[in-house]
Amino acid sequence: MSPQEYATAFRLLAATARHPENIARVVEERMLPGLPLPRTLLDVGAGSGKVAERLAPHFGSLTLLEPNREQISGLKLDKAKVLVEPLERYASTEQYELVLCSHVLYHVPLADWGAFMDRLLSFVRPGGYCLLIMAAARGPTYELCRDFAETLNFGELMLDTVRGKHLPHEVLPTMSGFVAQTFEEMYTLCRFFVLEGCFTAEQLAAMSPDQARELDRKLRLHAERCRGADGVYRLEQDEDLVLIPKP
Repeated sequence: MSPQEYATAFRLLAATARHPENIARVVEERMLPGLPLPRTLLDVGAGSGKVAERLAPHFGSLTLLEPNREQISGLKLDKAKVLVEPLERYASTEQYELVLCSHVLYHVPLADWGAFMDRLLSFVRPGGYCLLIMAAARGPTYELCRDFAETLNFGELMLDTVRGKHLPHEVLPTMSGFVAQTFEEMYTLCRFFVLEGCFTAEQLAAMSPDQARELDRKLRLHAERCRGADGVYRLEQDEDLVLIPKP
């Protein structure tokens, strides 16, 4: 994808995704009543900072890790400490009431997921929580990607890893989604999900012109199916929120 296409996809994700409200509802209803004041938050892979903005009123301080400087550059949140680095390079002895990791594991090699979760939990204060979020292996976005690949790193693999580590946890299914005003915007968003989630760079480079045209044809069909009766394009996404308490 071109830099312009990436910018369009990230803009739509940041502006229209419903997961900030979904996460806030879970935090407000399931966690806040049992967390002592002042509460602290570590947001790993904070993206544009939309989730942190929504949660900010409930926390005395927030630490945001985001390795993509462009994604986080628009955030204006006085109580947040923003570090342009991944979790692997974050060196701190501090622990937090809530460690949040939303839609990040796609970018971590599957073989490293267990160690990645261990590192997340090392920053959770006893009595606090780690909250993991991924797209679920069901629903429209999953079906879009399944049309292009048989093996996908969706939420079921996250649950398998959590269960394999025998971590106490609760799974909270929810529904998010994305909105685009034009066909080209939705087509770009579908391209983003499929190219990022279904193919390696080597696989894309090895495609013949005929294979690339067929890929494009199928993406355009999927994007057109997202058009509602009102002319607005919508792509729903089932998500799993996995709540892990730390005794």
